Amino acid sequence: MSNEIKYKPIGIIHTPFKEPKGTPIQPMATKGAKGHVEVFGKFAEGLKDLEGFSHIILLYHFHLSKKHVLVVSPFQYSRR
Repeated sequence: MSNEIKYKPIGIIHTPFKEPKGTPIQPMATKGAKGHVEVFGKFAEGLKDLEGFSHIILLYHFHLSKKHVLVVSPFQYSRR
């Protein structure tokens, strides 16, 4: 038995932000920015009747991230 989890994308999230530099970290800084979700054709049937829901959850992968750190200080947060 393996503890490894593998996943494969079922679509792509498209936004006007093409690189990490300059990408807003909070939605409030994206005024006017539009994006869309593209679901690959072979998975589209699995989203049948989605219109009946008020929310969906998208899991995404930061494929342009260059590093990872286990402990960080959140942006604009100061420890007291």
